[in-house]
Amino acid sequence: MLRMVHRILKFCDRKNAKNIRMSYKFAFLKSFMQNAPIIAAIFVIRELIEGDISVIHCVIMAGVLLLCFALTAVFQNISDRLQSSSGYKVFAEKRIEFAKHLRKLPMGYFTAGNIGKISAILSEDMVFVEENSMSIIAEVISGFFAQLVITLFLFLLHPLLGAVTGVTAGIVMLISVPMNKMLMRNSKDRQESVESLTGSVIEYAEGMAVAKSFGLTGESSDLLRNSFAKSREANLRFEHQFSPWERTLEVVYALGTALLLAAMIWLGQTGQLDTAGFIGVLLMLLNVFTPFRQLFQLGARLTIMDIALTRIEEVFAQVPLEDKGDKVPGFDYEHEIEFKNVSFSYEKEEILHDISFTADKSQLVALVGESGGGKTTIANLLARFWDVDSGEIMVRGLNIKDMSLETLMNHISMVFQKVYLFEDTVFNNIAMGKENATYEDVVEAARKARCYDFIMELPYGFDTIIGEGGANLSGGEAQRISIARCILKDSPIIILDEATASVDADNEQYIREAMYELCRNKTVLVIAHRLNTIRGADKIIALEHGKIAEQGAHEELMEKGGLYFNMVQLQEDMNSQPEGNMYE
Repeated sequence: MLRMVHRILKFCDRKNAKNIRMSYKFAFLKSFMQNAPIIAAIFVIRELIEGDISVIHCVIMAGVLLLCFALTAVFQNISDRLQSSSGYKVFAEKRIEFAKHLRKLPMGYFTAGNIGKISAILSEDMVFVEENSMSIIAEVISGFFAQLVITLFLFLLHPLLGAVTGVTAGIVMLISVPMNKMLMRNSKDRQESVESLTGSVIEYAEGMAVAKSFGLTGESSDLLRNSFAKSREANLRFEHQFSPWERTLEVVYALGTALLLAAMIWLGQTGQLDTAGFIGVLLMLLNVFTPFRQLFQLGARLTIMDIALTRIEEVFAQVPLEDKGDKVPGFDYEHEIEFKNVSFSYEKEEILHDISFTADKSQLVALVGESGGGKTTIANLLARFWDVDSGEIMVRGLNIKDMSLETLMNHISMVFQKVYLFEDTVFNNIAMGKENATYEDVVEAARKARCYDFIMELPYGFDTIIGEGGANLSGGEAQRISIARCILKDSPIIILDEATASVDADNEQYIREAMYELCRNKTVLVIAHRLNTIRGADKIIALEHGKIAEQGAHEELMEKGGLYFNMVQLQEDMNSQPEGNMYE
């Protein structure tokens, strides 16, 4: 238990850890003051038996008792203030630190399983530790100090009484070792079941539309129901395995109390313990092991907290992308973008092999190829969502690893295939593209992105709250707001990831007009399956199985009759089919 307290202190920053350690002193004083009335009672009883008590003594003792109660409350308050305020401050800072750490992790970390883990850590683990850690520290420290004070007091009355208490406490400590191992094992299973359940809930919610369209809501519910069942079983197993240990400890406490009573009687009969001492110990007999009893009832919470801290620390232990670069691209460069012999692996499988190409200032470079050929991966590597295994990626003549991530992102804007808007106002969703953007800046960007008109039709215009992910907007409207954000950012390099692949014809026309405004005088790297949209590209790069099969302008590649030619022919054949044949 003290190891757990030490671990929580290590988790805290130095200032807050110092405040928590300071609270130990007041916890000890509180424990002493809680037990001081028993000591005072022994003196009063002794005076009563000897007939030496007086009114003045009674008044003094009453004052001592009142002072003990008052000081107990004061020391408790000071200890709680030092601990509780520090605890909430620590986890407020830890959440911010956690978010900053997630920002630095490679995108490969954010798989479906890890998203569930992150969600469980934020909603379960951190909340549990925050709400319990400081109170548990207070109870552990107070419990140990209280048991120490009681044991020392009994030693002073008679060594045999102290020895019985100490041996009982030692047996309890020995039993706690295997008990804590069992709790640790089951706590890990319990927290993993929480993580699995969180992931299942997220998956169920995200896949609801698909499940309904295929009439599979029952099957989807079965999967979620199974996750709930596993979580329930893990919690019940935890309680079932903890209960026998708890009962064993109760038996030990009972035997220790009985032995202590027997020792008192023997000492009283042999004259080694006077009547006042006997009565004093008798008053506290049933509460001698109360501090330890309360302490070990915390075992389940402590082990759950231990596992929760481990899971939090596992995420913090994930190696972030190095962000030590401090160079800034200059104005004297040959190519705006350059890939030099770049290879990249994902989960030990190499998916890009020796990729080399350039994009000069204001050029439009298109990436085409089969699904899974590496087009999006190239775009993600340029934005440094991952680091390459070998080779170099240059922006304006400078390796992107030699510049800070902030500097790199200032040079790049991305229009994703899957648009994500935050649950905030339209204004703030656009304004995040530029620090300190004015209302006029945002309106101008919205006009260029062809979204001003539909924004003004919203209930509160630019102050309308967008649902999470842009839920209350159409796909095309959300796409145009994301383009307005990029227009406002005004970066020299634009990455378009199949931006018009899944919108209707009307929205596509608006998006094309918005794209024209966004890409004017910019270097553009575009990924598109509709090959007719990139025939005017300065360079087309055809990818096959993670390698560049060919690159050049449209006419040049058509003359070669290679991969790109075959892709164009295939799309033209599909487009030339009479309407309706697909469904007949």
